[in-house]
Amino acid sequence: MATLIELCESGVLDRIDPLEPEELPWRALYGTMDFLRWLEDDLPALGHNALYADLSPLEQIFAVFAEYVAGDYFSTDKRFKKLTWTPDHHVWEFKTDEVRVFGWVPQKDAFICCHGDSKDQIEVQASYGRYIAQTAFARNQMQLDEPKCITSGSYTDVISTKD
Repeated sequence: MATLIELCESGVLDRIDPLEPEELPWRALYGTMDFLRWLEDDLPALGHNALYADLSPLEQIFAVFAEYVAGDYFSTDKRFKKLTWTPDHHVWEFKTDEVRVFGWVPQKDAFICCHGDSKDQIEVQASYGRYIAQTAFARNQMQLDEPKCITSGSYTDVISTKD
């Protein structure tokens, strides 16, 4: 088993740093190698619907990631929520107008991004369940120290604020 730092050193995960150079992180954000490939290759190619937002899908994701890492207020915010499913797989999502990112919380103030897709694609294909199952599977296969995730659905157990 390994820690988050060891998984980054071994190339299983990498840290995502969306902040400006002068900004200090409050929370940690990681991505699996598959997610990072999606972030680099597929996310920029997602179609943009100007009815949703002024920002492109890529800009939307990096804006929400920057707010998360900087320690902005997220409690009970719809941009970050636990997905309910039976059985409970302890999967959370980042939401923007056009994009969904699935992952889990291995420890308070840390998030591992596992999968991403456009909101419209997910709705058309009814693929929430598939992404939840794939995220849980990836977590279970990862050689991460136990417990691999926080099983609470309470925001105060998974996220803190600077205030």
